[in-house]
Amino acid sequence: MAKFLSEIEVRGHLIDSMILTKIFDVIMDLGGEFEVLNMTVGKKKKEPSYAKLQIQGKSQEHLNKILNQVYREGATPTIGKNIVLKVAPKDMVMPDDFYSTTNNTTEIFLGNKWIEVENMMMDKCIVVRGNKASCTPIRDIKKGDMIVVGETGVKITPPERPREGSNVFAFMGSSSSSERPTQHIAKKVAEDIIKTKKSGGKIVLVGGPAIVHTGAADSVAELI
Repeated sequence: MAKFLSEIEVRGHLIDSMILTKIFDVIMDLGGEFEVLNMTVGKKKKEPSYAKLQIQGKSQEHLNKILNQVYREGATPTIGKNIVLKVAPKDMVMPDDFYSTTNNTTEIFLGNKWIEVENMMMDKCIVVRGNKASCTPIRDIKKGDMIVVGETGVKITPPERPREGSNVFAFMGSSSSSERPTQHIAKKVAEDIIKTKKSGGKIVLVGGPAIVHTGAADSVAELI
């Protein structure tokens, strides 16, 4: 029986910033399996940690889905793969599967080396010109621009918990943190949806790339 496996690695303050925990959660929530092949924990406060994992999926499609999500948490393939580029067909028109950015530090593997993407912003795209990459709003896309598509060759550096002179809960208040409590908001939205449906009203969803970022695409599709 064929096994669908891939190795990833991740570096940084994996324990106290919960980066590794998030990666484990993503794999298990999506029904995958993993094995920790190697792990080195920083012995001092400012020393980064390192982990190498083998991920197993039920099919290649299932494995790719898991990989796309763990890459969003800061993991990268153990063997660097160059980004995939597609041409913008028209002004302000994106190619299918364009990479939607976060506001975290991002690098792309271009010409067999990592380069940092300039001017990072949320929910934009990455345009490559020569050996430089920049985060670009869709309104600024011109026909012929080379756009990064898919997750291959993209590396994110997740936010880390402040280490000096900061309240431990300040990290949860960061605009780029996914640790903020949102259960009460989700509950209120769910109650409003049920109330609207019962009263015969209609619901309009104005979705954005954040649906994909948070791994909620399948759940949203099921609701629709």
